[in-house]
Order: sequence, then structure tokens, then C-alpha cells
Amino acid sequence: MYESFGTAVTHHKVTFNLFLPDNAVDPAQYTRGGSPKIKAIRVRGNFQSELGGADWALDSAPAMTREPHPHGWLWTCTLDADLPEGYYQYKYFVTFENDTDRWVTDPCTKYGGSGGDENSAFVVGGHSVPARPIAQRRPPQDLVLYELMIDDFTAAFRDGRAPIDAIYDKLDYLASLGVNAVEFMPWMAWPGSDFSWGYDPFQFFAVEYRYVHDDAEPADKLFRLKTLINALHDRGIHVIMDGVFNHVRAGINPNKGFPYVWLYQNPEESPYIGQFERGGFFEEFDYDNLCTQEFIRDVCLYWLDAYQLDGIRFDFTVGFYREGDARAGITRLIADIKSHLAGQKRDNVALIVEHLTDNRYEAIDDANRMDADACWFDPFMYESQAYARDGRITPQLLRILNANLDFAPGKTAVTYIENHDHSAIVHEAGGRHRWYKTQPAAIALLTSPGLVMIHNGQEFGEDYWLPHSGADRVQARPLRWDEYAKDFVGQRIFAIYQKLIRIRRDHPALRSANYFPSSNHPDGYGVINDSVVVFHRYGEDGDGRFQRFIIVINYADDDQIINIPFSTNGLWRDLLNEETAVVANYRLFPQRIPSNWGRIYFQSE
Repeated sequence: MYESFGTAVTHHKVTFNLFLPDNAVDPAQYTRGGSPKIKAIRVRGNFQSELGGADWALDSAPAMTREPHPHGWLWTCTLDADLPEGYYQYKYFVTFENDTDRWVTDPCTKYGGSGGDENSAFVVGGHSVPARPIAQRRPPQDLVLYELMIDDFTAAFRDGRAPIDAIYDKLDYLASLGVNAVEFMPWMAWPGSDFSWGYDPFQFFAVEYRYVHDDAEPADKLFRLKTLINALHDRGIHVIMDGVFNHVRAGINPNKGFPYVWLYQNPEESPYIGQFERGGFFEEFDYDNLCTQEFIRDVCLYWLDAYQLDGIRFDFTVGFYREGDARAGITRLIADIKSHLAGQKRDNVALIVEHLTDNRYEAIDDANRMDADACWFDPFMYESQAYARDGRITPQLLRILNANLDFAPGKTAVTYIENHDHSAIVHEAGGRHRWYKTQPAAIALLTSPGLVMIHNGQEFGEDYWLPHSGADRVQARPLRWDEYAKDFVGQRIFAIYQKLIRIRRDHPALRSANYFPSSNHPDGYGVINDSVVVFHRYGEDGDGRFQRFIIVINYADDDQIINIPFSTNGLWRDLLNEETAVVANYRLFPQRIPSNWGRIYFQSE
């Protein structure tokens, strides 16, 4: 429903549609909240000169009329004249029953405004292209996901281009790395024009203006994102959007911020905002009200359908998860999305939750209850970074490596050793001169169960520190392509990731949930000498052949000599070091495992 509101442009004819719920018309819309108490609305913008008036002038601003809607009221207005091609900005000028007035942006605009005025916008003309689905969408556990922050990723080579356009320069690079999915950190528009990670959105149907604007082609904005998605899909790379649906940046300026707050004479009576579960960031969405649930559902379906996305990562889901309640919040949202996708027969669309509870393992139970396809697994990162710092491991590592433990069938963990929210792993290891300390974590990451995620720059050793709390956490971390990606360290780390990703891609059993042991085993599997871990992975390859792996990883700064247990005798190939070994009596005696390195033994029936 909400996706149909905003502006509609047909053959240069523009219509504005603004919906507001009313529980006097549909009692199901909300139980907490009130009427907006709007007396009149005019549309003011830089299109008015094309109609014979002055841009942004009140006396020539078209007036909207209020019409009945099954769930409330629809304010609408169609411009009297066709507009020439171009990019136009506008805002609603709202007069309330108490004769106060306010500038308010459009809650369903598909285009963000320029500068810091937080305008709405629409486009007449320009290029258009439909987003195409990926040829073969893989299940979540088959993905190696690249977490990409659009500003940071393109900062060094944009050269005045729209950041979305600059990403094209690195598409072959991503393909050569071997990743088959990109998760874009939030692209939904945020208030103002300052740098942001995007976790403070206010225009949920719009792409951040700076990401898609080019002075030479002002009308080609959404076209840019759809074209990029098509280019990624042509390379077999899935596209996942990072969506923020727990909270919103309402703003303190009555002329700016989330419009479904400021469209109400008394903003506190907006039914969209209010305490639901655990907020903590900005203003919280009130999922107890159906209008909110429907708004966010329609936002998700808009992005999934119009852009043929392959999934959504839901940010901070503890803020809109209510245990035991399937009627509201993230649980209902996932159910509604899956019902919609099933109706379209779209398989393997990944619905991923960042559900960071105080007890990290309880998050798995919650993710199962909400029927998420995958859930971020923070312990993998925390333990991996700790081991990189001190070079000693504990039996707790066995639980970390068995990342899919306790997930329901068909569900999986999202495993990572760094992400946008924390310092880089090379920093935790002591800096880039100690880059080799990150090798054990990389081997473990790409040989364990789960949906693997790599943060942009991790693959060549970006070194950034990030504070754990405070306002300065949201800071730019531009990738140093010319410096770090081309030096010895960067090339060495890239080659390791490239090889590990290829090994995982070519061996389906490494993407299975099958793992052994859960604790130190007398046969020699588990953690040895607080330095080495030995574990077994196994499963079918998709053609009925059984695959076995014995993975050995040395986290210490010294070579370690151990006896390696095997599940079968015979010829095994070490995929990591490109060597072979003949196993007898289910052992290799004794073996020197180089410091901060490992072996990936493979055998297939």
C-alpha cells in the first residue's frame, strides 16, 4: 500500500499522494496515537515556475484535497500542466487546525532532496531500466558476503562521480576475490548531508541523495542503483540491503526529520512512533500499531520487488522482537515477507537478523522463533580477535567453529572476524606488521559452517581502530586502495582470502552444517596445547559423492608438532598447501604445523 504513495509520474503528469491512517475509519490501524488534525496542505517546490508561479511560493503552491481511503484519508493533488524532464524537489506545507503550520517532507518519496533541507523529490524523464533477478539464487549457507560501506569503499577513486557509479570500477575485483554476495550498508536516505553509516534513516523509500547524484545527469538516480544491481547479478553476485527498521531519526527541527512524526499537529500523537520493546537508538517504531507494521512491511517489499534484491539484513532486531508474540514486530515482518515471496515463487531470498542479545547464544533461539534464515554470530568475531591478540586458544573455540549448532534446519549463522561496528582484526592483532596473526582466523572462517561475511578492506588488511561507544564511533574509514591493497601485506592477505574462498566454493561439504568435535576428543580432535585446533567437516558434494575434510590450524607464533587424526585411511590432499599425504592407521605422525598457518586435508569418495 505505502509504496503506491508519494509522487506518481505518468507521461510528464505528476500526482502527489499522501496517506494518513485514521482509527475512526479503520480501528485496526492504531490503538495508541491520534488524529493529525490537518486543516490544509499545499505542495511547494521548484516545479512551480513551470506552472506559471514562483518556485516555493505559497500563493502559487497547488492545494491538496482530502479523499476517503479504506484505512484513513488520502490527500492528493495532480499538477495542471505537464513538466519538462528534470529532477524536482518539494515539501508539503501543512496547516493544522490550531492555525500553526509546518514544512514536512513526503514519507513515501522515492527520491531524497539535495543539501541539508531534507526535501522530497521526483524525476520526470531520465533513463529507466528494470532490475533483473539473479540467474541462480543460492541458499544463504552458500554465500560469501562482502559487507560494503558505499562512502568508504569508493572514497579514494570517485573523482566526482556518484558513489554508486564508482562501484563499477571494482566489480571485476569483487569477482576475482570470489565473493558471491554484497551486503550494502544502509542506502536509505538519512537527515542532513553529513557523513553517516546510514543507521539513522528518515526517508525509507528513498536512496541517499549523495549516493546517486551526478550533476551531469540529475534525472538519472534510481536508474543508477538498478543498473548496478543488474551488473552484480550478471556476475552471479547476490545483492543484500542493510535495512534499519527498529528506529528512525525523527529530528528536533519541526521542518525536518521523519515525516510521519511532523505530519501531526502534536508529534507525540503520531501512531508510528512509541515504545515497543528495547529501543536505545533515536525514536522507536511502535509495532503495536498496525499502520507501523504495514509501513515497514511495504518498505521491505518495495526494495525486494522493485530492485530484485536477494535479501535483507535487519539491523538491531532486539529492538523490535517480542518473545512469544507472532503478531507484531520482526516475527510478523519476516512472516509477511516470506508469504509474499512464496506467492512469487522466489526461493533463497535471505532474511538475515542482527540479533545481538546480552547472551549471544540466546540469539540463536530467538532467530529460530522469528524464522530468520540467518543470524549474526558475534562470538566468532570476539573469540577470533582475542586469539589473534595473544596467540593462545581455549576449548571455547570448538563451540565457535561449530557455528550452526542449535540453529533450526535450513537456518545458519552469519560468521565474521570483523564488521563495520568494530576495529579491524589486523588492528586487534597488533597492526599490519603482525598481519600473519590474522591467518588462523581467516582459515577458520572459510572452513566452518555458516554464511561467511567479509568486511570491506579486511581482504587486504585495512587497519582501523574504532571506539566501543560514544558519538565518535560513526566515522569515515576510507579504504586505502593505493597504499594497502598494493603493498606486500595487502597482496599476501588478498591471495589467502582468494584461495580460501575458492576452496569453499569448490567443495560443498565445507558449506554444510556437519562438524566434529563439540569438545576435546581422545582420538586427537579438538584443541591441542592451547595452540592448535583439529576438526572434521564432511558432507555430500551435490552429486552424491561424500567429501571429508580434516582442518588443522595453528594459532601460535611457534611451529607446533602434533599427530593428526583422520577419519579414513588412504590418499588425502592438502588444499591449502597443495600437497598430498598417505594416511595409515588413521594418523599422520608427527607433523610440523607452521606458526599462524594450517592445513586443509580433503578426501572424496
